[in-house]
Amino acid sequence: MKGSFLDKLRSIMQWGFLVAMVYLFLFTDILAGMHAAVPFFIWLVVVGNFLMGKLFCSHLCPAGLLSELVFKLKRKIFGNRWGIRRWSLPDNILRSLKYLFLIAVIYPLQMPGNCFVIGFLLAAIIIGGIFDDMFFCKYFCFINAVSNVVRLTVFFIISIAAIVIFPSLGTTGLIIMAVGGYMLEIYFKKAEYNLSLLHVHRDVRKCTGCGDCSKACPFAVDIKSVKRVVDIDCNLCGECVRECRHDALKMGICNTREGQNRIRGIWFAPLATAILLAISFYALVKELF
Repeated sequence: MKGSFLDKLRSIMQWGFLVAMVYLFLFTDILAGMHAAVPFFIWLVVVGNFLMGKLFCSHLCPAGLLSELVFKLKRKIFGNRWGIRRWSLPDNILRSLKYLFLIAVIYPLQMPGNCFVIGFLLAAIIIGGIFDDMFFCKYFCFINAVSNVVRLTVFFIISIAAIVIFPSLGTTGLIIMAVGGYMLEIYFKKAEYNLSLLHVHRDVRKCTGCGDCSKACPFAVDIKSVKRVVDIDCNLCGECVRECRHDALKMGICNTREGQNRIRGIWFAPLATAILLAISFYALVKELF
């Protein structure tokens, strides 16, 4: 899959979205415009994650793109990764930050200007990324927090149902959902019963257990030990698939019945992203004009 058309398509989407975000930062009040972009993020993040997986994080997010570049550059210069051990106490504590940022976004607080936001993002992505792989995505990104809550499908459905049935909960219900999402993330560490169609699958017949996939994963997910990756951090970036020398990994829809390991739908990720992006862009334009 390395160097394939699918990789190039994903790269075009990422860089194109980054250019669009830079334009917004330079010529508009991006934070004031976040309210108009709510339908945009609902389609891309909530609907996309619920049905397919973290497509926004892997195929569009500018912060994710820059974080991946820092990760690859650091690996190329320094070799082996270092940083905070996954699911250790410091890691669990730091993961709460993105949920606190989410709560801050839910509340109508006075937000800082564009220059502060840009400086904060770059510092978290670059300096944080040197300190620990994908630092911003794991610890600071409130969109990743939303994505993780949606990935916890049963909890998400129950929470939304409670808010709909008891509208008086309002903002408090969303905050409770954020706190509950954080607790479930550090407790379960995976989204086993999510409804997402797309996952990374490992063909146990071809896999040699070399561990290259786990080393290539920006989030250090232990891919070589599972048949289907349901880790809460997996964002379908495909780095593990590209790194596998034995063609043992595929990203798509897998027939998991006994004796069958056929994986379909490798086009679904970029195709679904493009469709959701078009719908979201339409919703954004309709809201603005």
